[in-house]
Amino acid sequence: MLVAVAQICSTPSVARNLKICKGIIERAASNGARLVYLPEASDFIAPSADVLALSSPLHQSVFLNGIREAAKNSQTWIGVGVHERKDDPNEQRVYNTHLLIDPQGDIKGRYEKLHLFDVDLKGPRGPTLESKTTIAGKVILPPINTVAGKVGLLTCYDIRFPEPSLLLRQKGAEILTYPSAFTVKTGQAHWETLLRARAIETQSYVLAPAQIGEHFPNRSSYGRAMIVDAWGCIIADATDIASPEALQDGVYVSAEIDLETLSRIRDEMPLWNQRRSDVYRLDSTPEA
Repeated sequence: MLVAVAQICSTPSVARNLKICKGIIERAASNGARLVYLPEASDFIAPSADVLALSSPLHQSVFLNGIREAAKNSQTWIGVGVHERKDDPNEQRVYNTHLLIDPQGDIKGRYEKLHLFDVDLKGPRGPTLESKTTIAGKVILPPINTVAGKVGLLTCYDIRFPEPSLLLRQKGAEILTYPSAFTVKTGQAHWETLLRARAIETQSYVLAPAQIGEHFPNRSSYGRAMIVDAWGCIIADATDIASPEALQDGVYVSAEIDLETLSRIRDEMPLWNQRRSDVYRLDSTPEA
């Protein structure tokens, strides 16, 4: 089954971003992709002061309606990250929401990013506090059956925490997804390593669509959208160089998902059966 991950440069213009995303979906689907993944914050990336005004509830989102229409027109599953505003005038923050949409345009999965990017990396950006504009999620969704396999939903900074990916594997995930907008500094240091580590330890495919380039002054993303197989091999990756053509129209890379190979890898190296639950356990509920 052919899947694709996109690489785009979202800006504060929602209409522009939607046009680029729909173009990628159309191109990837016409070349045979049956699951197309768009990055985190595909709807927009803007200064913190503008996030609330640019966000909307899902049922009012022009961007989301356009993506759902594209899913129906292309008869393709779509994964996408968006900002989700609540129907509450007193709430000044939004959710960083990861949606999985089926070929009928229906939302089959809605995941709110658990881990928020609150860091103080030395450099021109200074401290970054995603929690100033974003509400942290509280739930890990069970994997969702798609045409490509059972898909687990996570987002960007979640990749630094192995527990959610292990829990999704425990629940049957075959594909882990990390729509992302990594900083240039962290991307250069850790992007590939983290993606391959999550694939190896869960023996799952990893799909990682990415933002790239300068979104507005002093805010840039690393890029290098990637697909990793269950053995930890990179089977598709985009560049980390933001060419003018890629910034204007976006790009995608694609690869085949082979669940028979995944099953063989898990059988030959039965990590899950070898876990020492008598010494440690994977439990989503912390002890008192």
